[in-house]
Amino acid sequence: MMELRRLRLLDALARLGTVAAVADALSYSPSSVSVQLAQLEVEAGVKLLRRVGRTVELTPAGRRLADHAAEALASDEAIRAELAGIGDGPRGRLRMTIVQTPALALLPATLDRLAVTAPDLQVEVYQRETAPALDELRARTIDLVVGIEYDPVPVSRHHDIDRQDLMREDVLLAVRQSTPVSLTDYEQQSWATGHRGTGLDAVLRNVCNRLAGFEPRIRHRSDDGLVLGALVASGRAVALLPALLTTALPQITAHRIVEERLQRTIFTATRAAAAHAPEIAVTRAALRMAAATIATRHGDLVTV
Repeated sequence: MMELRRLRLLDALARLGTVAAVADALSYSPSSVSVQLAQLEVEAGVKLLRRVGRTVELTPAGRRLADHAAEALASDEAIRAELAGIGDGPRGRLRMTIVQTPALALLPATLDRLAVTAPDLQVEVYQRETAPALDELRARTIDLVVGIEYDPVPVSRHHDIDRQDLMREDVLLAVRQSTPVSLTDYEQQSWATGHRGTGLDAVLRNVCNRLAGFEPRIRHRSDDGLVLGALVASGRAVALLPALLTTALPQITAHRIVEERLQRTIFTATRAAAAHAPEIAVTRAALRMAAATIATRHGDLVTV
C-alpha cells in the first residue's frame, strides 16, 4: 500500500520540479525527500524517477502516479473538510499568503475578527506575490491565497482552484504634483515599478505600449509599494499604484489616466477540495467584512 504522505511528495515534485524545492516547501531535508520517494518506488513496484544530470524527472509511470496522487490528496482533503464542518468550529492551522497592499489594508481588521469568530484557529501569514503563491497553493504548502489580478494581465485559472473575487480598485497614476492629461505626457519621465515578472511591472509595460505607444523608462524597481510611493514623493519618478496605497500617501497625488480606466481585482483562492472547510469559510468571511468596511470609505474601491 502506498502511503499518502509519500504521494504528497510525488505530487509536490510534479508541481515544483526539483527535490530541493519540495524539501524547502514542505520543511523536509532533500535527503529525506529522496529516501521517501525511493520507498514510494518500492511500494509502487515501478521506476518513478530518472536522473537527468544533477536533478531528477518523473518517468511516464511517475507522471501517471502523480496524477492519481493529486486525485487522492484532493479526496482526502475534501473528506477532512466535510468532517471538520460537523465539528465544534474552526481549529488547527491555516497558512495564508497575501500581497503587500491588501495586507496593509485588510489584515488588522481580519485578524481581529478571527480572534472573536475562530479563537481556536491559528492563522499564519506570509507575504507572497500572486503567481508563486498560487503555485504553492496547488502544491499544498499553503491553504489560502489573497492575490491580485490587473485587468490587462489576467492570472491563470485552474479547475482545482476555487477563486472568489473580494474587491475591485482603481490603479492610478501617482505623481508628486501635477494634473496628468494622458500617459503620453509622461513618456520622458522616469518610472518606478515592481521587479520583472511581477503584475505591476507587466501592467505598466502593457498600458504604456498599448495605450500610449511607448516603452516606459523604468529607473527604479521595488516590490514594496511604500518604497515606490516614497520614490514618487521624492519627485524622482512616477508610478502606477493601487488606490488602496495612494490614499495612505498624502504626499503624492493620484489620478485616473484618460486613455482607459485601469483596475485590479483582489481575490481569495483555495484548493477546490478545501473550499467548504470551516477554517477557509471563516477566514474568507473575515476578509470580506474588512473589505466592505474599507470600501465604504473610498470611492475608488468596491466589493464584489
